Amino acid sequence: MPRPDPRAPTAQQDSLFDPPTTKDSQRLDGGRHTRAMAGALDAARTGGHLDAIDDGLASVLLSGAWALDSFEAQNKPYGPSKMVPAMVEALREARMTPDSRQTETEDRIADLVKELATAEDDEHTVAAEGWSK
Repeated sequence: MPRPDPRAPTAQQDSLFDPPTTKDSQRLDGGRHTRAMAGALDAARTGGHLDAIDDGLASVLLSGAWALDSFEAQNKPYGPSKMVPAMVEALREARMTPDSRQTETEDRIADLVKELATAEDDEHTVAAEGWSK
């Protein structure tokens, strides 16, 4: 009886992660990185984070995900080490990282504070609230 492969996932572990990309899976369904990036881009468009003007950046992100799938399918572990920093920077530019989305929220808060600071006082409101001397 052959010994089971200790690196092979058990039946309960199969559903935890997408399987690694192979040449066949990349050709048939795009690979796990490409699928994940496509889903993230769809969510960003739905959430109003990406517009039609950002399609060039979205194309770069998808091609980077495809390159990661290609490196994985060819079992070339050093390729992703060169790709990942550039991909993270592109994601940051698209405001698709948690830090960059936080910056967007801070920008909105700063705009609101600026708008409130420039609002003119209504004389009737000032008198009714007892703020006038």
